[in-house]
Amino acid sequence: MSKLPRRVWIVAVVLTLCIGGGATAWWLLRAPAPYSLRDTPEVDVTVRAEKSTYPDVDEVAREAELVIKAYVQRLESGDPVDIARLGTPWYTGKEQAAKELISRYGTHADAPVEAVVFDPVVPNQAAVSLQFAGGRQQRLDLTRDDGVWWLDLGTGDPMNP
Repeated sequence: MSKLPRRVWIVAVVLTLCIGGGATAWWLLRAPAPYSLRDTPEVDVTVRAEKSTYPDVDEVAREAELVIKAYVQRLESGDPVDIARLGTPWYTGKEQAAKELISRYGTHADAPVEAVVFDPVVPNQAAVSLQFAGGRQQRLDLTRDDGVWWLDLGTGDPMNP
């Protein structure tokens, strides 16, 4: 059996490093969500996918977990500006919508919350049911844009003028 020339090995190694390095660079350079959980207040939110035969719902639940927990945290802190920042960027009236959400659900956000993510009917959109202590429920609609999940707050959906 003949040995491969040294040049072939060098080219193979360089190609492997370039391809692997490019994938790693893409992963590191892609924009993270423009929001995060804060140190306080602490929140107790369990996010799970509804039982489904479609694997998409598990992936959507994992991807949307951060925005769901950030929402409950901002809801508990009672700051409509912070909640509005979690809203879909192109919507208008987000602060007013956030004030209404705080008024309706804010007092329930300090106890454990269960979030159930439903099968996505339309790509890049998701529905979530929040179950607060005491039986209070809320439905959230989410939209994914450029890999980031946002709350559908306010009005102005460009798809529904």
